[in-house]
Amino acid sequence: MKANIDFSHKKYLVTGSSSGLGRSIAIDLSQKGAQVVLTGRKENELQNTLKQLNGNNHFYLTCHLDELEDFSNFFDKIVDDGQKLDGVVHCAGIVPLTPINTLKRDKINQCMSINFYALIELVRCFSKSKYHSGKSSFVEISSISSIYPGKCQTLYAASKAAANASIQALALELVKKNIRINSVLPGIIDTPATHKAIQFIGKETHDRTLTNQLHGLIKMEEISDIVTFLLSDLSSTITGRTIYADGGYLDF
Repeated sequence: MKANIDFSHKKYLVTGSSSGLGRSIAIDLSQKGAQVVLTGRKENELQNTLKQLNGNNHFYLTCHLDELEDFSNFFDKIVDDGQKLDGVVHCAGIVPLTPINTLKRDKINQCMSINFYALIELVRCFSKSKYHSGKSSFVEISSISSIYPGKCQTLYAASKAAANASIQALALELVKKNIRINSVLPGIIDTPATHKAIQFIGKETHDRTLTNQLHGLIKMEEISDIVTFLLSDLSSTITGRTIYADGGYLDF
């Protein structure tokens, strides 16, 4: 078994790569030799990510995934250089902390559009032979909250649980296209989004929740290692799975 992962001559799309975990994964892929296509909402942050990548054949496309019904034109631009994708990592998402008395249809639609509908459309396009190279891999970044939701996470947990269920069904269809698909369920990661959530729920609540995570706060690099493993041939027998990367989270 090859111990080192080499993504030379490989090309990957990373959504939500303007910051946080998506940026970390994009950097890791470039360090392993891959060409990386970045996408996100903020052009200045995508440019910041681009500067941190190894190599010079990477590029970015600004995109609001929740505003597109059909991603075909988006994928056309990705393969315009003549090279198809070897994989996709879907990191883009929102983490709404919404009390039930403020849950309205517009908030529900926005969360589902970004966290779930965009996933399905990404997979639909990626599965077309003109966009993927064959023997490809798709990784969805889900959350342990889809299994153990916290207070005010009704909407977020539901959107990620929908993603988890779809991964299993999609694997049955994608196998004939030689595409594997899996999701990763991180626990609490040290990201800007986590720091923002602390401001909403309070440090005491955050620290109490973190005590359930046996290995403590997770580093972004630790999740990136799992993602690159799932993209590589080292995981060639794994598809349709939700991989727990939660630091040993126990919901007591």
